[in-house]
Amino acid sequence: SQSSKLDSLVKSRFIEMFGDPVEENRWARITLASLCTKLGSGATPRGGKAAYKTSGIPLIRSMNVHNGYFESKDLAYIDEIQAKKLDNVTLHKGDVLLNITGASVARSCLLPDYLAGGRVNQHVSIVRCDPNRMLPRVLNSIFTSDSYQRFLLEHSRMAGATREAITKDDLETMTVPLPPLSLQYKFAAFVAQVDKSRFGGMLHLLNSLSGIMHASFFSVADTD
Repeated sequence: SQSSKLDSLVKSRFIEMFGDPVEENRWARITLASLCTKLGSGATPRGGKAAYKTSGIPLIRSMNVHNGYFESKDLAYIDEIQAKKLDNVTLHKGDVLLNITGASVARSCLLPDYLAGGRVNQHVSIVRCDPNRMLPRVLNSIFTSDSYQRFLLEHSRMAGATREAITKDDLETMTVPLPPLSLQYKFAAFVAQVDKSRFGGMLHLLNSLSGIMHASFFSVADTD
């Protein structure tokens, strides 16, 4: 599909600009603990699924977090009282989301801006980096690169536990390359262009569809 072609374009551009984030050492490495202003996961409200509301404050679960994209289908909601208990995991614009337990462990995406103010449950960690040192888009591209995905998956099984998990300690001690910000901005601009063409393709499609619809409407009208 066009979308997966664009995804691999972004991935190869990333490797070209920054090198392999696990194997190569072009840049100094930094621990997530020293790069991030927030690393932490939340909880499921008491009563589990039955406690979710049909509207209110969004609660992000692992099923919403896919590699490189956010799936808003099945988004859960909680009320003010439930959210209050999760105030320490309030989402901010620019947060990177990382699944830390279960079958979808290691999947990572950027938080859509409209969900700022939401919360996360215990399967999802907020990874909030200092944007003066690293752009969230670059951190997400590091996490979703093939080699870092392998690294995260290996890590999740190392605990020797019966289920895959990445602990907060694991997260804090993990290192990522820290390329210069000027280069990061170049990459972010490239991704923005790709996203625009992704969206542009959609607009083009809609325009041509509306053209077809008008044409068929007029051809029917003309036979009157």
